Amino acid sequence: MANRSRNVLLYQDELSILLSRVPASILLVSFVVALSLLISGCGFEPVYVLRDQGGQATLLRNIDLPDTRAGRYLGNQLRSRVTPGEEGGLALYVTLEETRADALIATDGNTERVNLTMTAVVRLEAAGAKIVEQRRFRVSSSYNRTSSELANQETEASLRNTALDRIASDIQFLLADLPADTSNPR
Repeated sequence: MANRSRNVLLYQDELSILLSRVPASILLVSFVVALSLLISGCGFEPVYVLRDQGGQATLLRNIDLPDTRAGRYLGNQLRSRVTPGEEGGLALYVTLEETRADALIATDGNTERVNLTMTAVVRLEAAGAKIVEQRRFRVSSSYNRTSSELANQETEASLRNTALDRIASDIQFLLADLPADTSNPR
């Protein structure tokens, strides 16, 4: 009999432990819901959120890019990200430079790893050729060379496009950070 009463006490203890865990999980869930409601009303917006076109005040009247494959790709990326304007606004001038350098050379003289660097010099001009902003953006990446020349070319083209996407994003952020009155150069 003592064993049965002991089992019953253990069973009752388990029930009491289980019952004490249930309200804790309910309290945790209600706390998370209350916290999320509190945070949602504070106006917090993550940095990576893309805004609609209505929030952009900076208009570009002209985009001048090099007439190369990289320049055309960058132009397509910029035209999808910035607001064009016919009058007033800023003129955007971009020069691109691409450099390739051997990063790792094997003992037999073959290149094993290649660094690819895309550099963009960006100049924003207001009416009257006043320079509003001038910046240099540089994106570096590297890839392993393989025995297949086609694979090397595809990898390099992919890295080039990724670098140009990042440069287009940097230009977009530069335009978003400009003051509302861009007629006064910095």
